[in-house]
Amino acid sequence: MAHGDAGDSLQIGQDTAIDILTRIQQGVPPKPEHIKHIRVGREDEERRLCEKPTEGLQSVKRGSGQIFFVLGDFGYGKSFFINLIADRATDMGFIRSEFDIQDLEAISDKGELYRGIVQNIRYPDENGKGVTPLLRKFCEEVSRSEFEQVASKHGFYGHSIHSILRNLLDAWNTGELRVERDDVTLDRVDVLHAASGYLQGEDIALEELHAIGKVGFDSVTKEDEYNYLRHLRSLALELGYNGFTILIDEAAEQLEWNPDSATTQRLIDLYNKCYQKGQFEHMMFVFVGNQEKWDSLIDEAGHQALQDRYRAKKLVLSNFTEDDYVELVTKVGALINIAYGDSATLPDDEARKIVMNAADNHGGISNLSPRRLLLTPEGQEEQRTLVDILESRFE
Repeated sequence: MAHGDAGDSLQIGQDTAIDILTRIQQGVPPKPEHIKHIRVGREDEERRLCEKPTEGLQSVKRGSGQIFFVLGDFGYGKSFFINLIADRATDMGFIRSEFDIQDLEAISDKGELYRGIVQNIRYPDENGKGVTPLLRKFCEEVSRSEFEQVASKHGFYGHSIHSILRNLLDAWNTGELRVERDDVTLDRVDVLHAASGYLQGEDIALEELHAIGKVGFDSVTKEDEYNYLRHLRSLALELGYNGFTILIDEAAEQLEWNPDSATTQRLIDLYNKCYQKGQFEHMMFVFVGNQEKWDSLIDEAGHQALQDRYRAKKLVLSNFTEDDYVELVTKVGALINIAYGDSATLPDDEARKIVMNAADNHGGISNLSPRRLLLTPEGQEEQRTLVDILESRFE
């Protein structure tokens, strides 16, 4: 297929095309579900994370745990790629959690990492985020007698999540829950809110704590957050999902190693738990960031095991070729056609001319990046984006 035909098969509406164009014109990657309409290159990297039977999502689907470090320079499409993986994970029936590390105070704080994960959970078949949709589906699909079988199968007995889910299920089935200690009655939505809030590390009212079987001003952070994460994973598996995919962007940019930091141990913990039986099976952690920064941080940590594991699991995004950039221009052109209701085809030679001009303005193809092509194809001093240039064809 010629580059000029690459976007002809797009079956998306005008609103979707405009949304994608607006985001890339602002330097923001398209939503995961839209990334397929603009992605180019990185087939080998995608294959390793999505298709290889011994690594990535295929391996996780079969029950293993995985951890990866996806690396690349600024502007070279890391966020685009991570949204591609998010979309592939969704298509493969995984729950995903995608967030920036700057949303956390410290990765060295296990509670912070846990909250970042559970508060950003997204589903392949449910709207909303966080654990509320998971708990609602649990209430709708699991009976009281079935729950005891689920609890036995996944080792919920002896852990607080057993009483939380049991009380929630009772409230859901009867429509309300009487909290004798506080002389209040909560309806099932209140109890769902209480269970969701607690499991997401939020502060909830005392009567809500009592409703889910907790006492005092208890919180997840006073217990083992990783146990909660494992049990939520198990609940997801029981409800038909294939596991968790956890995508953490801008990681190295926000991390610092120092003698007082537990960041090194946190990464070692995560790596170990991904490969230890009974720990993080059916879970994949992906840290995304700048290669030079990550290499430096790992070296400075001075931990041989971490260095070896990092080298084994780092995945450096390949540079785009001239043809990749031409394909990118063509796909943006196809989106503009949809946005304007036009059927004109962008000729291959015109798309290539745009790419070569952009390369000249940035010191050659090797210095061009997806971000530079999309935002400053005429050089840093110019104001026109690639979308602006292609839109001018309709003036």
